Amino acid sequence: MPFAKTTHAVCESCYKVLPWVGIDDQRLDILSAFYYDSPLDQLILTGKQTQRLDRLQLLAELITPYFLNQLQTRQKPQAILPVPLHINRLRQRGFNQALELTRHLAKSLNIPILKQAVSRQRHTREQKYLAANQRTTNLKDAFILNHPLPYTHIAIFDDVVTTGATTQILSHLLLKAGVKTVEIWSVAKTKQWHNVANPVAIEYDTSSIDED
Repeated sequence: MPFAKTTHAVCESCYKVLPWVGIDDQRLDILSAFYYDSPLDQLILTGKQTQRLDRLQLLAELITPYFLNQLQTRQKPQAILPVPLHINRLRQRGFNQALELTRHLAKSLNIPILKQAVSRQRHTREQKYLAANQRTTNLKDAFILNHPLPYTHIAIFDDVVTTGATTQILSHLLLKAGVKTVEIWSVAKTKQWHNVANPVAIEYDTSSIDED
């Protein structure tokens, strides 16, 4: 197990079989609690697609102690930016899963959630239907910074990171705005992320991943 913990959000047996990301498998630029694998994949999908906020809350409770443990050897960011949804997608789903997943974590870290700092101004095609080399183009000019940011270190948070196209676009936006350090945090990442210099350039089978 990645850290010592006596009380879990799930039973001990379930906790042990979750696809945790080991300490040695973390990258400096991305911090994820899990690999996108069974049973985590279905927990994320059902939480988003069937409006099961209780499942997102369970995920939030699972990842919080993991991130707290990881931050013992990393600098804590000053704020968390959940990947924003376009207003049309937000109305359709009823919530932003990235925001819901960060509430518990941000409270535990005692740092603010940047809910209004960035907007998704352009309604783009769903990323899961696009090849890796089409994703960055699909997101061109999709996000806009709404106001100056008084922070130099921000963590972007998404539920799942596959090619990294979305978080890469957001990272560039923040860096251009003067943020000095940008990290990518997520509940889960695909295993292809480990030891890959440029994940955006790799082709992935993302047909089963619900990406916005």
